[in-house]
Amino acid sequence: MAAVSPQIFPSDTVVDVEGGETLKPCLLFVKCNQKEDDDKIAPTRTMTIEEGLRPLLVSMKLVGLYVSRPSPDAGYDQEKKSPKWNAYRIYAVAVAILLWINSVRFFSAFTHEDRFGLILFNKLIGIIWSIQCAISQTAFYMASFSGRLAVVFNHVLEGSCAKGARNVATFCTVAAWSIVVCGMAFFAYLLNFSNGLMDSAVAPFQNHIAISHPLVPRIIASFISFYLMSAYIFSQATTFVLAMIFSHQFKAAIDLLSYYLDNHERRVSDKDIETLRQRHQEISMNVSNVDDSLMFSNASAFCCQVFCLVVLLYTLVFYHSFVTDAVVIISFVFWMIMFAIGLVLTATGGIIVHHYVS
Repeated sequence: MAAVSPQIFPSDTVVDVEGGETLKPCLLFVKCNQKEDDDKIAPTRTMTIEEGLRPLLVSMKLVGLYVSRPSPDAGYDQEKKSPKWNAYRIYAVAVAILLWINSVRFFSAFTHEDRFGLILFNKLIGIIWSIQCAISQTAFYMASFSGRLAVVFNHVLEGSCAKGARNVATFCTVAAWSIVVCGMAFFAYLLNFSNGLMDSAVAPFQNHIAISHPLVPRIIASFISFYLMSAYIFSQATTFVLAMIFSHQFKAAIDLLSYYLDNHERRVSDKDIETLRQRHQEISMNVSNVDDSLMFSNASAFCCQVFCLVVLLYTLVFYHSFVTDAVVIISFVFWMIMFAIGLVLTATGGIIVHHYVS
């Protein structure tokens, strides 16, 4: 997709007002007072989406979810200067392979002795969640490696949208790391002090291969849980922030058009209408690029979280009497809240963007 630069009204375009006055055109997504003089128009803050999402993208690089690469529109010279393989990309591929191996390994948690109950539910939640995390990790890596995300991230934000994107991205980054740390703490407790409730996390050990001191498998499982939590949280946080950015841009275009149409003293020129149409089309193409790249991640996140949330809620309602450890109960509540928040983020972002696109 050819990147479209931020649009402004043509210099020869004016809006007629009774009394012979004319208004100087202003930036498309910057609110301007109709009575301010030409030399009093405030400068706007601009940044690309990549710059606005920098706190999130830096964190995603640390966990192998994102690799920077020039967009297909950057030109042959820039594409040639960027090596296809570097340390970040090798690391990202290794993490994706690790999560898929972990998902396959999780199937060894099932045995012929499994019965309908708390242990079986934990195994089902574990395998569904690990598959979802592996899909999200792979989807984000492929989207960034192919350059599709670079096309979107090169898009320029202006004014309040630029400031809001940075603030929301910073908040989501802090919240995501907090959830990752809490999730790993609860996972480590369940793995070591729940009397075998989470032995499925170290399968096939303890299920098919019994060992007296499974310290090493538990350390490896805790290490893998860090990447699982990161893939789960950061993928949804990034998708949500992108949805907020796109919805803000759609709303700005709609508000500007309504501003002209609702004021009966003005006549909107064909050039202004064409500028608005091109801007709306540009935002829609960015949404389409993101959707084409991350639709499997979003679909798997929604379906898997609904399943995990229902099973976990059923477990808390009907099997809480089998758990005597208060920390285990609190950890179950934490995971249920986490699945609910993830489901809300996924659904809300899709609903808001669809509303403004339609």
